[in-house]
Amino acid sequence: MRNKTIYLLVIVLLLPCVGMARKKREDKKAKEDTPYERLFKDKAVETMKGLITIHRVDEKVYFEIPFGVFGREMLLGSTITEITSNLFGSVGEKPFEPLHVVFMQDDSAKVSLRQVNAIHSTSTERYRQRIKESTVPGIIESFEVSAYSPDSTAVVIDVTRFLMSDKEELGPFTPWMPILSMSRDMKMEKQFKNQQSRIGTAKAFDDNFSVQSSLTYEMSVRDNRFYYLYKLPFTVVMTRSFVLLPEEPMRPRFADPRIGIFIGGRYAYDEGEKTRINYHINRWRLEPKDEAAYRRGELVEPVKPIVFHVDNAFPESWKKHVREGVEEWQAAFERIGFKNAIIAVDFPTDDPEFDPDNLKYSCVRYSPSPVANAMGPSWTDPRSGEIIQANISVYHNLIQLVRDWRFLQTSPADPAARKVEMDEEMLGDCIRYVISHEVGHTLGFMHNMAASAAVPTDSLRSPSYTRTYGTTMSIMDYARNNYVAQPGDAERGVRVTPPALGVYDYFLIRWAYTPLLDAKSSREEVPVLDKWISERSGDPVYRYGKQQFYGYLDPSSFEEDLGDDAVKSATYGVKNLKYVLANLHEWTGEDDKDFSFRRNMYNELLYQYIRYMNHVLVNVGGIHVNERYDGDGLPYFSIVPKEKQRRALRFMLEQTRDAGWVDDKDFQARMPIMGTYAQVLQDIALKAIFNRAALVAFGAKYTGEESPYTAEEYFEDIHGFVFAPTREGKELSGAEKKLQMALLSELISGSGVESGKIGGGGNVGISDAYRIAVPREIAEKSRAAYGLVGEFDTEMTRARWLRQAETCPSAKVRGFGWRVELPIMNYPMEPLYLSTLKKTHALLKSKADTGSDANRRHYALLLHKVEQALGQ
Repeated sequence: MRNKTIYLLVIVLLLPCVGMARKKREDKKAKEDTPYERLFKDKAVETMKGLITIHRVDEKVYFEIPFGVFGREMLLGSTITEITSNLFGSVGEKPFEPLHVVFMQDDSAKVSLRQVNAIHSTSTERYRQRIKESTVPGIIESFEVSAYSPDSTAVVIDVTRFLMSDKEELGPFTPWMPILSMSRDMKMEKQFKNQQSRIGTAKAFDDNFSVQSSLTYEMSVRDNRFYYLYKLPFTVVMTRSFVLLPEEPMRPRFADPRIGIFIGGRYAYDEGEKTRINYHINRWRLEPKDEAAYRRGELVEPVKPIVFHVDNAFPESWKKHVREGVEEWQAAFERIGFKNAIIAVDFPTDDPEFDPDNLKYSCVRYSPSPVANAMGPSWTDPRSGEIIQANISVYHNLIQLVRDWRFLQTSPADPAARKVEMDEEMLGDCIRYVISHEVGHTLGFMHNMAASAAVPTDSLRSPSYTRTYGTTMSIMDYARNNYVAQPGDAERGVRVTPPALGVYDYFLIRWAYTPLLDAKSSREEVPVLDKWISERSGDPVYRYGKQQFYGYLDPSSFEEDLGDDAVKSATYGVKNLKYVLANLHEWTGEDDKDFSFRRNMYNELLYQYIRYMNHVLVNVGGIHVNERYDGDGLPYFSIVPKEKQRRALRFMLEQTRDAGWVDDKDFQARMPIMGTYAQVLQDIALKAIFNRAALVAFGAKYTGEESPYTAEEYFEDIHGFVFAPTREGKELSGAEKKLQMALLSELISGSGVESGKIGGGGNVGISDAYRIAVPREIAEKSRAAYGLVGEFDTEMTRARWLRQAETCPSAKVRGFGWRVELPIMNYPMEPLYLSTLKKTHALLKSKADTGSDANRRHYALLLHKVEQALGQ
């Protein structure tokens, strides 16, 4: 009993101590840091709050993502902010299109960044769940949850590894970077240096946030023989931006293949209908601020204008003209009831939120680069086609490009252009034109290569016409300056430069941007939009001609051409080129001491000459192709008439025979040692002429003419022209002898008699062989050979635009597709080559002993080659 009493007494005495110990343990537990506190306590933390909260801790970056942001759709894209060499890219460029992404919390321990699949849609409620299950966003990156926020409303993830990785779609290196376009064989080798890479500045705002990543590489560039750069230390700062997309997407406007606007597309699954593709156009969300006033026909401002921020790094003399190029489009928007719809402002200096590298801001950026170019891509909401942001890059050496155009194409007509350096007013007008064209792209408009073909060639020498319409019906054409205008025309008042905006441009704005306020859906808009195009379908002014990426069929949709008569326009153009060559020393000698301007201009002259010949060549076997709906005023296709083909062929043969003018001895005598190019041009031109034969045969089958132009007649016309002096017993000139020799080589090669191989060679398809390819001897000295690709050179346009076209469902053959395919027809041309070769043999035998000794020696050589080929 006594022991029990003592035990109870001990327990009573110890109870306060036990309570105190428990309290100490609880107090200690309460004072322990939470995971959130452990991340940031006693550390140098830089915190930015906005749509999410960004924490920078030493070399790490954490995103604190509120639960309300999960599932919100965004664009994630990269901008070049700093770079070691602009041969790989320029400051301000956004090398790749943005990713359509969402953050998702997978479970309590994992968060993922996912790429959204927005290419499928339905208006049938019971299909939605199955479509959702079939289009689960794919995981780009997974992140461990590092902590929850103190109020448990957000999760914290470490994004350092993701932002420091070498992800191609977020990097600076593209297939069209300038250094790779120096040669087709050029290849880039890179090694990413993760240890030398760093995280830079971070920013967060209400609807976007961004982080800079400084990425380091070791770069080498080589072709098949040499290294041009070897293990170059290379650092690029990329600004990675996340921009919130609207919760309610803009109502799409359905696209129409008969008008030149960039498109996107989504598969539609609706009850009672087969799967279709709903193509929508790319356009800005432009809505009237005062709808009642707009309905009354008053000019109103949009809720959200299109604002371009003009880089303060531009040369001061450029800025005015850059702003003019942007705001030139205001007049077209005013026609549809909007004032101040598109505005140019300088980079603000007092706005802490402004960041030209952020996807939120549309900018016109300056790049101190030797690239002679400008380009204007835009980024869109893939759900609706709403343009979210656009960026125009203007490279400093654009000056050379516009100077070369202005001098070469207008100096015969305009004495003011006959100098090495342009004055500020002339340069400014050229810059305005380029910027306006690029702004057109950022508004969603594609090239319309048929716009210049709506202009009568003779009207290009009319003061009243050119002052009203310029050189083309659309600034979205590749119609540069007025190379048709002749000496004295500028003094008469003929305009030699492109227009501000063309008639077609006003129509583009009307069709794409007019609010159809009474339509309740995209489909209800279609009848109105369809009518606007159909009622103009017979008018060439409103015809849309696609750029021909895969080859050249349609002579009326050609870049760099002018007028509706290719032969007449090219005749004027060639006459002007001869005028330039005859006067180049006189016009520039005093200001071109090292001959660099004249060397370059001579090479550009050769390039331009080939362009003129191509404009005409495509009329041979040419096919006019039209996008049309039933009832429209133009047919799907029409063959170039027989006499027009023959006229084009004769021009080509005359130019091929007379190409010797390009090797002008008087010009070359005052220049450093130069090569000769006439023979090169003759060879490639004659080859291109024969390569059109299969298209001539195709046209003969499908034309509606009673007496079509056949391949047999085509060969007869070529042979008849080349050997006309022989039949007539005339003394042959050196050029005529060279042309006969070139023709003979083509006949031997095409007939297959030397190789013994007969067959193939006559199928009609699309190929660059159907035009004159620029010979290597010229191309190696040209703009195109030095990385000067992009808006004004075909290869970059192909790469960027074809990739853009492939991001949406593709239509087959025509419609919204890019390729025009002809039925596969086998037109074996070898029999025609062989019969023409034998005809040549008979003619040469009959004339072998006629004419001068020089003629006889020439015929003897040709006879020897023919008989050797025929095995005689």
